[in-house]
Amino acid sequence: MPILLTLQVAAFAQPTAPAPKTIDVTGHGDSSAKPDLMTLSFAVTSHSDSADECTRNVSEVSQRVVSALKTTLGDSAKVSTADFSLNPNIEYGNGTATPTPTAMRAEEPPATWEFKADVNVYADSLERFGDLIETGLAAGATSVGQQAGVTQMPDEQDATAPAVPRGAMVGSATNYSNGGAAYQRFKRAYFISLTVVAQGTSPPDCFRRGTVVVDRVEAALKKKIGPQGRVEVTDFGVNEINPQQRPGFPQYQPPPPPQPQHKVYDAQTTVVVDSPKLDLLGPTVEAAVKAGAARLNQVSFTLKDDSAARKEAIEKASADAKSKAETLATSMGVKLKGILRISTNAQPHPYVVYGNQYMGGMSSSAAMMHGSVSAPPQAQMPVTPREVSFSADVNVTYQIE
Repeated sequence: MPILLTLQVAAFAQPTAPAPKTIDVTGHGDSSAKPDLMTLSFAVTSHSDSADECTRNVSEVSQRVVSALKTTLGDSAKVSTADFSLNPNIEYGNGTATPTPTAMRAEEPPATWEFKADVNVYADSLERFGDLIETGLAAGATSVGQQAGVTQMPDEQDATAPAVPRGAMVGSATNYSNGGAAYQRFKRAYFISLTVVAQGTSPPDCFRRGTVVVDRVEAALKKKIGPQGRVEVTDFGVNEINPQQRPGFPQYQPPPPPQPQHKVYDAQTTVVVDSPKLDLLGPTVEAAVKAGAARLNQVSFTLKDDSAARKEAIEKASADAKSKAETLATSMGVKLKGILRISTNAQPHPYVVYGNQYMGGMSSSAAMMHGSVSAPPQAQMPVTPREVSFSADVNVTYQIE
């Protein structure tokens, strides 16, 4: 047991080897090569009320696009489909506000005034108000007012009863006198109000217009209800209209709430084709669109075999890293002893043209061929690149002494 303890102490007592001195450098290299492969991506879409019909339509169009691509590019083309999706949606009605003018008139229109009066009609039965409202509106009332309810009105006139002061109480009923006749009995009555509105260019003008309508409505209601009820004007007034509400001024129109219509389905899939025939880019896009493709997503140009470009980029990156390490060691007065660690990252950089750019270039070119527009500099976009690039980074850890 003592021997083991002695061995352990001896082991721990041994000195730890010092960590090696190092420097880290990163080298970068680029290479380029003429592209020999193009990849085109097309979107095929369908919109239908039925999920089955929507799926069937997008499948049929996809097959037509695939056939058109194979016919145009031949057996060397590799065509595939991917990213199929089917989504239900709810179609809504038009919820956009009706456009309204925003410019003000150069001259403000004359001030506009408004006359408004309430005509109350009393009846002993609710059943009569349907005909009374119809009569009032036909005579010129603008709308049914907000005032309505239950009240009391004199039931009969007792000519032999003595006149009593207005407001005097007899039992539970209020008595008042009118021309020497005392009303001592009351009955339940129902009432509603009809609103009369008239406008004019001045207070006298709108008041004259309004009173004509009030008189006509009052007369029509009295004739309709007869002695079993009464009609009276309870409130009236003349006010100037807010300038922002006058005729001729722009009015805000709130958008109508969108109304759900029905459930629909949208399907989409992607057709991808790889081909070495870069000279057939234009005919390929045209054939796919004619076959039913909704749009061209993008075109990318790259290399079928990038090993040569990769090797060149890595060699340049390695030489760059070595040169940096040697320069650094010389400037610090140390020597490079050897490489402890090394790693690399190399990747191609395809040349990508997105569909809207390409189709825009095609449209401009077609227009120039027909002589409809002049040739702007940006319209002559080079679609097929002369070369694609490849880059590499090399990370090296050197031991120094």
